[in-house]
Amino acid sequence: MEVNRPDILILGAGILGSATAWHLARRSAGSITVVDLDLAGTFSSSERNAGGCRATWWHPLNAELSWRSLRFYESIADRIQFFQRGYLFLYPRRGWEVALQKRKQYEVLGIPVEYLKPGELRKKLPEFENLKGVAGATFSPRDGLLDPHLLKEYYREGARRLGVHFVDRCYAVGAKTRGAHLEALRVLRHRGRHPLEEASLERIQTLHRVEDPEEWEEERFQAKIFVNCTGSWLPISSRLYARESPVRAVRRQISLFSSHEEDFSDRGMIVDSSGLYFHAEGRHSGLILAGYSNRDEKPGYSFRYDGDPFFDRKVWLRLYRRGGRRHFEAIRHLRGWAGLYAVSPDKTAILGRVPDFENLYELGAATGRGVMQSYALGSLMSELVTGGRFETLDAAPLTGERFAQRRALEESLDI
Repeated sequence: MEVNRPDILILGAGILGSATAWHLARRSAGSITVVDLDLAGTFSSSERNAGGCRATWWHPLNAELSWRSLRFYESIADRIQFFQRGYLFLYPRRGWEVALQKRKQYEVLGIPVEYLKPGELRKKLPEFENLKGVAGATFSPRDGLLDPHLLKEYYREGARRLGVHFVDRCYAVGAKTRGAHLEALRVLRHRGRHPLEEASLERIQTLHRVEDPEEWEEERFQAKIFVNCTGSWLPISSRLYARESPVRAVRRQISLFSSHEEDFSDRGMIVDSSGLYFHAEGRHSGLILAGYSNRDEKPGYSFRYDGDPFFDRKVWLRLYRRGGRRHFEAIRHLRGWAGLYAVSPDKTAILGRVPDFENLYELGAATGRGVMQSYALGSLMSELVTGGRFETLDAAPLTGERFAQRRALEESLDI
């Protein structure tokens, strides 16, 4: 059995794992290896993300994490196709009351936000002729849309230039612990064709029972420090070190449709008070991407897109109610996909050392904010790993221990 001995091993090469590797390498943290079952991101939330990036969150820590990341994305906007056309967020009465209370929070952080009454909103969104139930709206001009794949590759390219080693087709199946120390991870590495091309989801979840052992070789990774960044798969990977994760994987569906009557290409993300969100996909393409946060979705690993039934009930119907026949009758559903949100109990990221371990850390469960907060979260994790403390922002409240200690950081402005 081959034994690999990096100083730091990161499990999971999605947006958070790649960002963490880059930040650690920039701090000269030692030799770093990142392992993943599929570096292409077949089942990664990063590759199925809608690309929205906003700092207008209601919990102040989420707002600051997103704002710090967003300002960095501005500096590499061309590299990651970051277009700052703003977020237009429509609120029902109760939500509007809270939004008004958050004005001071945004002012303190320096986040520009415009507050619009329904009459003012009509000028920005004339397609929505029916504003029933909308008490007001916010427009945040520096929020926008980026390409999640390009951002992930930006982190990876930077990490590789600094010596980080990314290893593909690896699935962790066992761990060796000694007291409060995680000593090694046992990994199966696929020899030939990529395992995800034919493997079922059930097989991925129980890959330690492989059908063709000759296609796999076993390796061991011994490291001084381990960082688990497996995202929606945290409930599975954390069992390696006998920890029951509070994270749950929840399916989110996204539809793509054409609308040649209405042109949204000069605007950013629009979020209706019903929970529907949509934006133009590409410039002047006539295509629109739309999603809906289904509150009734049960946790579980599913990548099934429900097709026309989802589009008709969750997307088209809500658009039609707002814009009527003149604006949204002649739209055509093209296709769609599903991805996973890694959801924590309070809908806020988990970042910190795993209880009862001295050299094991977890980062994940950003609940849809992994892309938009990745720069700040990766930076904070690198500070904690290399220096034992946070230097630029007190992120101690993000520890996973907060749930047992009843110190949740509730984020209610989710979509």
